[in-house]
Amino acid sequence: MSDENNIVGMCVNEDGGAVVEENSQTAEENSAYTEQENSAETSRISIDEQDRKLLQMLDEVLAKRSGAKTVAAGERQAPRRPQTRTERLTKGIVNKGVGIVSLGLILIFLGVVMIVTLFSKEPDYFLPLKLSPVAAILVGIEILFNQMITRGRFKINIPSLVISGVLTVGCCTAGVALNASYKEETIEYNSRTIAAEIYDRTYKELRNCADLQSVEAIVELNPDGTGVTKGLDALSTGDKVVINIIFGGGFADARAFASDCKKIIEGYRIMGINVTDFHFSNESAFNKYSLDVIGKYVQDYSETRLTEMVNHIYIEDFSYLEDLTDLEEEMSDTSSSQ
Repeated sequence: MSDENNIVGMCVNEDGGAVVEENSQTAEENSAYTEQENSAETSRISIDEQDRKLLQMLDEVLAKRSGAKTVAAGERQAPRRPQTRTERLTKGIVNKGVGIVSLGLILIFLGVVMIVTLFSKEPDYFLPLKLSPVAAILVGIEILFNQMITRGRFKINIPSLVISGVLTVGCCTAGVALNASYKEETIEYNSRTIAAEIYDRTYKELRNCADLQSVEAIVELNPDGTGVTKGLDALSTGDKVVINIIFGGGFADARAFASDCKKIIEGYRIMGINVTDFHFSNESAFNKYSLDVIGKYVQDYSETRLTEMVNHIYIEDFSYLEDLTDLEEEMSDTSSSQ
């Protein structure tokens, strides 16, 4: 080895210029190689940087997607959180659809209205009909409530709405029917009450004016639809009072009969009872008298004028009383044919 080194050294010493030249070429090659390595390293680093950026972008995209999935999963898992009573109630109402709540409220409302109507002193059976629009208002409120909760994605419970409509219409119909029945019963009751008052006053005030066999008061009140209880002192213009009086004993002639009729008419006028029609009658063994005073203006007629209005049937034979009914029918047929 020493010999070889000496030989190389010697060659270098002998040809120094050639050796220097060779060394410079080697340095240039090394420099070029180094530059290539640096360029390759720079390219590698650039490629790695680009790959890193791409991977980072992919990670961001994946993170966004996973975040959206996490949010959706969180939304789906939200019911796992303990819900309040209000939230559970609201969710139940929305799931059942529009109509359930309004049906319950309408049932309560109609029940209260009917109770108030039936237990009132002067019931107004038209009250359910007057308040029926409240049912539509309740349904509208429920629709708006579901609209706000579900943002327009609510469902309608058709059976509940149908039941609500049937109940409302049924209560209104029942109210109208009850009002007609109550009105009729009230008018009939008032009529009987007023007739009883007239009867009581008649015997107290008129029993000494004539020989009264029977007194019948017939009252027909004006069906004004109010159904308000009223007495004798509250008669209105459309009310009708008819007095049927049968005299006892007998009368010598039609004038005596008309005289007692005039006394009775004046007695009712003094008592302040506005009698619409009077019907007087008397039947004895030989005579039958009757007088109809129709209309208040006729009650002002004089005794002579009333005598002219008396219907008189003279019965010649006392035994003919057995066929008096046939005679009346015959007279009625004759008058009708005339």
